[in-house]
Amino acid sequence: MGTINRRQWLKQSAAASIGMGGLSITGFNAFGAVTKERKRFDPASEAGVTRLLYNENPNGPSDATKKRIAQLIPRSNRYATFHKYDYLALKNLIAEQEGLEPENVMLGHGSFDPLISVATHFGSKKEHLVVPSPSFDVVGSFARKLGADVVPVEVDSAFKIDLPAMREAIKDKTSLVTVCNPNNPTGTVVDTDELKAFCKEVPKQTTVLIDEAYIHYRDAWRQHTMAPLLKDGANILVTRTFSKIYGMAGLRIGFMLGPKELIKELEAKFTMGFPGNMPNGLSVAAACAALEDKAFVSRSRELNQQARTDFYKALDQLGLPYIPSAANFVYFDVTDFPAYKKLMWSHKILLAGGWPTKKNWARVTIGTQEELDFLLEKMQGKAWL
Repeated sequence: MGTINRRQWLKQSAAASIGMGGLSITGFNAFGAVTKERKRFDPASEAGVTRLLYNENPNGPSDATKKRIAQLIPRSNRYATFHKYDYLALKNLIAEQEGLEPENVMLGHGSFDPLISVATHFGSKKEHLVVPSPSFDVVGSFARKLGADVVPVEVDSAFKIDLPAMREAIKDKTSLVTVCNPNNPTGTVVDTDELKAFCKEVPKQTTVLIDEAYIHYRDAWRQHTMAPLLKDGANILVTRTFSKIYGMAGLRIGFMLGPKELIKELEAKFTMGFPGNMPNGLSVAAACAALEDKAFVSRSRELNQQARTDFYKALDQLGLPYIPSAANFVYFDVTDFPAYKKLMWSHKILLAGGWPTKKNWARVTIGTQEELDFLLEKMQGKAWL
């Protein structure tokens, strides 16, 4: 691992917001900057564009998922109800795999929908929320806009979410604590047993939200999820998405797991119980196929690990500090991010970085080996400096 200046990190990140080259993590502005940036090249064709920006899976969706979508296209004139692959079937499948009940499952358009519902539910009455920093903090960002008191807690010396510090930040009026694990953008994870203990020890009035968007990139990931705590009555919410390892970012489908009564309340408030507000039929059917295709997930994880390890070696050769990642992206220091991004975007290489708390750091998605080779070719000799 390259050398990381912890003191410099803390100086730059002092409870500030974090923007991700169009993805503003605290002060969420997901695609506003992208509208401006896309003018740099013709978006009518993706030919020659290297997408290392949104942590998409370059290998997906799986063949089984694509086949399922093709089968359901003729049914696109129908809502995803009263069908073999309707939203209830997806809920049932998720519940079965998680050892829970369908009433523990809330579907959404990606995990974004559930995250916004949580932000609104727990932050619309000027409540107190505790969030890690830096992190992908959709909930905190949206809750701030609603008037909530959102307190960021800095990562620890290993760039992991600091659970003891977050516990200390909890007050009597704290309604929600969020944990992104693996964390975005650092790629770090917190100890599984410590996170379980944290979820159990927080005050009863405080709900813990664990964002597990990237958990499938961990070996034996089932051993690390917090979902089983729900069977013991833990006051937690767990979000996942089909946008990452499943390769379905464009289909916009995800879900949240939680206590039955809370899920029921959130669904009643944000979907109004109306099936027409559920994810579309193609997405639902594709998600069912994706959950059944465990071999594809394993293969995607293996390919990611191999490419990620090779990328580390290249960064070491270039002398660029980085943080070992448990996800499908790597976070590293390029010294002069504006110049770096300008050079990369001139070659149609799309990546994130340059946010205020770490203005010269980049986050690059682990794409195909060919994509990373092309990126590294343009990085040789630190050509942007």
